[in-house]
Amino acid sequence: MIALVRTVWRWRRLVIELARRDVRTRYAGSSLGLAWALLEPAIQFGLYFVVFAYFIGMRLEGSSAVGSFGMYLVSGLLPFLAFQECVARATGLARMQAALVRHVNVPLEVLLVAACLSVFVRHGIGLGIVFVVGAASGSLVWAHLPLLVAALLILAVGIVGLGLALEVAGAFVPDVHQVVATGTMVLFYLTPIVYPLARLPARLRTWLVFNPLVGVTQAVQSFFVPVAVDFKALAISLASAALAVALGVSLFSRRAAAVRDLV
Repeated sequence: MIALVRTVWRWRRLVIELARRDVRTRYAGSSLGLAWALLEPAIQFGLYFVVFAYFIGMRLEGSSAVGSFGMYLVSGLLPFLAFQECVARATGLARMQAALVRHVNVPLEVLLVAACLSVFVRHGIGLGIVFVVGAASGSLVWAHLPLLVAALLILAVGIVGLGLALEVAGAFVPDVHQVVATGTMVLFYLTPIVYPLARLPARLRTWLVFNPLVGVTQAVQSFFVPVAVDFKALAISLASAALAVALGVSLFSRRAAAVRDLV
């Protein structure tokens, strides 16, 4: 892992440039350009607030505030979307960036970190919008700021570890992309994002905490709305991230050279 970190640091300028290029490419050709990075999440989150808070009338338990469930939904959705997009992109990254791998000899871990960085930047903008809305409405729980930071770090480390494994696996087995797409869809409904965890039966809640995304999602949500954090679930998220790093680095160190030859 230390060797991988050193490699990424040595190629840090290319990492930043690839991430910048990826963000710009997403909005290339549009009249508003990078302004869409703000408009897209703002419109999307506005729709969530209106539909779930006003049309459906959902409220968090113990809160009568109109926007409380909207904040809960959006603050939980952002880390999940970052996770979903990063792992999906990792599965086809080696083949998609084959020219850089062949002709420039760019390390595969550099491509992964650059791709994840661009995703983190875009969803980070969305998180910033939610922060501004939460600060304006007075819903932020400042005592949980350390939990927010810890949860985002755990999520980022877990994504990179899992991404290393998927980058290698996806190069050898194209079906990995479909497996990951289906798996993350199932995982979405097993994570308390569109429903509060407190509304589930106690027996189901007991098993759901073993979902690695539950702990980090709760920790993020707890900063934006007053919801309880299951520290057992957060510990499971931390252990899962460590396991993802161990397995990802192990597989990557053994098979990365073969991936370069394959693409």
